[in-house]
Amino acid sequence: MKKLLLLLCVSLIYAAEVNLTKDESEFIKTHTVKCITTGSWAPFNTVENGKLVGISVDIWNIIKKRLHIKSECLITSWPNVIDAIKHQRADLTIGTSKLPSREKFAIFTKPYAEFPIAIATKNNVGFIGSMNFLKNKKIAVGKNYTADLLLKKHYPNFQIIEVENVKQALKLVSEGKAYAAIDIMPVLVYNINKYSFANLKIAGKTPWKFELRFMLSKNNKLLASAINKVIDTITPQQKKQIYKKWVHVTYQEGYSLKEILSVIFIASIIIGLLCVYIFSLKKEIKKRKLLEKELQKLSIIDSLTGIFNRYKIDMALKQQISYAKRNKTPLSIIFFDIDHFKKINDNHGHKIGDEILMELTELIKNNVREYDIFGRWGGEEFIIILPNTDLIQALKVAEKLKNKIESYPFKYIHHLTCSFGVTELTEDDTSDSIVIRADNYMYEAKKRGRNRIVSDLNYHF
Repeated sequence: MKKLLLLLCVSLIYAAEVNLTKDESEFIKTHTVKCITTGSWAPFNTVENGKLVGISVDIWNIIKKRLHIKSECLITSWPNVIDAIKHQRADLTIGTSKLPSREKFAIFTKPYAEFPIAIATKNNVGFIGSMNFLKNKKIAVGKNYTADLLLKKHYPNFQIIEVENVKQALKLVSEGKAYAAIDIMPVLVYNINKYSFANLKIAGKTPWKFELRFMLSKNNKLLASAINKVIDTITPQQKKQIYKKWVHVTYQEGYSLKEILSVIFIASIIIGLLCVYIFSLKKEIKKRKLLEKELQKLSIIDSLTGIFNRYKIDMALKQQISYAKRNKTPLSIIFFDIDHFKKINDNHGHKIGDEILMELTELIKNNVREYDIFGRWGGEEFIIILPNTDLIQALKVAEKLKNKIESYPFKYIHHLTCSFGVTELTEDDTSDSIVIRADNYMYEAKKRGRNRIVSDLNYHF
């Protein structure tokens, strides 16, 4: 009886939130909505374990539930999505932007999210404060993506390389075949971290914002108006929870170049406001430094776990090796990997896998010294640099961590183990050779049964 009353209350809440017209209600009751989307646009819509997930999918699921819509989404390429909406073979797609070229054949809902369109480059490129920096540079962008269309419209003389998706665009930049890749900030950050593009970073932003909307074929005005009513009922807190699940990065906003020039122009005319201008300029410099600091953080921090990424660890290791050799002090590293992590993802899903990675990271952070350098090497592999530490001391640290992990009650799987490789710096070592040796030890630990430590003392070639 209580369950029935609860369901009734929920139904009344939804009914109160979404006041549909008679025509809207009748349309939804008598139609099965044909949804079409791409599955290669993480974190908005992507395929994990054979299931379509992402920010746009979560919003669409809320709308379907509140309107009692019957629908399944067909997953295909973006050009096929556009073609299906244009020729009314599908009713809607769940995430795109409104452009004049698309309004010729489609209608759009209100926006349900907004993100900056950003610029990704190699780590050795400085802060990009204006699109003019990209003139005469090769820019990689997804074909017919919003960023592609905006570039063609506003910067028709730029050298644009059109590719199938964001991953390919970032790969071109990583390989030096393009200077920059442009897309929505969360998409760039997600793909940089997922595919371990350690030599890439977010270097700046474009003048554009990306408003996520539903795009519908023109014969679906009733459906569009019903969806708009649900969008109005989704609270900022609900949206925040969805973004937090998928987007692990914040972005510091700064003034645009146009705004700075406007301030300078006004100040040059009105001499009497010179003091105001100087004060404004100081504020702008401070904000710009904060922005550059945030962008630098994005390039060295793993967005999922919040610890150093592979790029930063590689730099730190080279610095520590140079210091240790120069001052003749010991240096050791611990390389470790989660045992059977693929089974965890297969059995529980990648979201639970991510939760476990974050939980393990916190456990390790709380059990290493303040001056130890801890980072994620890639996937489920981690590395700890131990300055001023010989092999025997490093083995004690590894043993402590192994026991802590083995006995820790993880939230979703309750039991977890790791395999460890431990080695000490030699006179002939480079950053590559010491990591390779520790990596080999770790794999030997797995061969010997996992949940164990292999080091210079017990490894036999």
